[in-house]
Amino acid sequence: MKKILFIILPVLLVLIYIFSAMNSFHQIHKGIYYNDKKLIKEYVEWNELRDNFKDYLNIILLKKTQKDKSFKNLGELGILVTGFAGKFIEYTIDAYLNPEGLSLLLEKSEKKDEIPEPTLITLFGSFTIMNFNGLSSFYINYENEGEEFPIFFNRQGLKWKITQIEFPESLFDDLK
Repeated sequence: MKKILFIILPVLLVLIYIFSAMNSFHQIHKGIYYNDKKLIKEYVEWNELRDNFKDYLNIILLKKTQKDKSFKNLGELGILVTGFAGKFIEYTIDAYLNPEGLSLLLEKSEKKDEIPEPTLITLFGSFTIMNFNGLSSFYINYENEGEEFPIFFNRQGLKWKITQIEFPESLFDDLK
């Protein structure tokens, strides 16, 4: 009896662990599909997501301005312009990267009809696109028009929340 319990208990814990990740991802999917601000708010760590997004965009901005000859020619003024652009990005992220901003974006999206309805099949199918990169984190690669956008989830108890989204650098090439 003890041997069976010794085998079943770890297997059960692993299944609960994996199912908690699948369920959190499914809740995000439901929140997006039904445009449910409360559900989205519950499964996204907004402060951490905003901070990571600001850091990521500031790094991209810095790389782009360092490569651009016109910014190099401006000298110290170029640094000042980059600083203002960084502050503008931070202000914009603070204003729009929240449940209400995401809800507005979903309402205006032309691709909202392409999102599959959340079902039991999508719940269990989510396991196939999850990439665990540690005991407390996994990511999925969202594909849009041939570009991949990794979306990172971190575990908080039995819930998993979105904490970071990365965009390909080529996405920002149009911003020149």
